[in-house]
Amino acid sequence: MEFSNQQKLIVTLLTDIHARLGIDNGIDPFFVQRMVRDDHGWALGWAYPGLFGDGVEVPEAVTFVAEVLGMWEAIEEAYAGFDRVRREQLARLAPAFGRDPRFRGFDGNHEADLRGIVQILVDDLGRWPIFKGRDTDSHRILADSYRRMLEVHERLSGAGCASGLSVEALAEILNAEIIPKSGMELDADVLLRA
Repeated sequence: MEFSNQQKLIVTLLTDIHARLGIDNGIDPFFVQRMVRDDHGWALGWAYPGLFGDGVEVPEAVTFVAEVLGMWEAIEEAYAGFDRVRREQLARLAPAFGRDPRFRGFDGNHEADLRGIVQILVDDLGRWPIFKGRDTDSHRILADSYRRMLEVHERLSGAGCASGLSVEALAEILNAEIIPKSGMELDADVLLRA
């Protein structure tokens, strides 16, 4: 749901009046104002589904972030259920990311839009409470890594692993975070000779 500048002005004025009058009807005027001002009209459909029905189109970026949050919730819950032996096994099978895997968020500089969506979904809308209060600035670009992880997660979920991730399945998902070799990396010998 997109708003013209004129509509944004009208919404701002109406939400200011709503707040000033202290109307208590289940609608947060400051949330509405912020979502309209920041072009997150989709969030109004999530917050107040009875008002909009199926009429609010969800942007692709929101769907992506929601899928990432769902995947990471499954990863963290699976890891939390592992005993010491399975945690050690995961650390061996996924040495780069298998020790205490946690959702790190998105880069605050280059993926600010995705990070903002996380904040709306978790903090404003109360979805995925497991991530509430977390710093979601990863300080590194992770969207492509998450896309690779989602591919593996979706394949494994389709294979019946959705009810609980095994150590092997979790290792496969976490290993997908590693950037695949492009074939253009310099050989260590070349660097030493330079």
